Amino acid sequence: MPKKPVDSTRERILRAAEGIYAASGFHGMSLRDVTLLAGVNLAAVNYHFGSKDKLIFALADRRLTPINSERLERLEKLRKKHGREPIPVRELVGALIDPMFKALRQGKNTRAITVRLVAQMMIDDPRRFSQIHKTFYKPVLDCYHTELQRTIPQLQSHQVNARFFCAFATVLGIRLMHESMDWFLKIRSEERQFDILEDEMHAFMLGALTGPPAP
Repeated sequence: MPKKPVDSTRERILRAAEGIYAASGFHGMSLRDVTLLAGVNLAAVNYHFGSKDKLIFALADRRLTPINSERLERLEKLRKKHGREPIPVRELVGALIDPMFKALRQGKNTRAITVRLVAQMMIDDPRRFSQIHKTFYKPVLDCYHTELQRTIPQLQSHQVNARFFCAFATVLGIRLMHESMDWFLKIRSEERQFDILEDEMHAFMLGALTGPPAP
């Protein structure tokens, strides 16, 4: 029987910090608690991360980068597919939200820890979240904004920004409210819940981004 791979020290630290941070936030997460839960000493935390703030950034990188990397990869494929022609809004919407739904479908445990982690980052010190936003979200938003401006030329830049802000906030809200799907959608099957929600999210965002300019 093959042996199970041994967790690296860095992975144990991340997993421990993730659970504590998701439950207690930045100020409720002490490095001492992280070391006790991970079974390592403080020197190991300092060696791998250097500081508590850098450890939080590593947590964000662990959960957000895979989703955003897929968003950028899909966008690049759409650019190659359409060449100099504008990318249809429907395809831009799919490239933006499908990776999130893919992550949400990975199982309750993974989904719960990711959701709590993102929620803590949003209610944490605004300066810290602002830096996380600039690092992990801004490159994605900038790329999609550029394409939306080409695709919806009748809207001014600030209108595209405002609509995209609302759309992205909606996407984030779905992630944070996933535990309410049972009573909100009145459907018990989790798979069916996500199927319906993803389809309707496509339609909702498509309408929000392509509606006429405000008077």
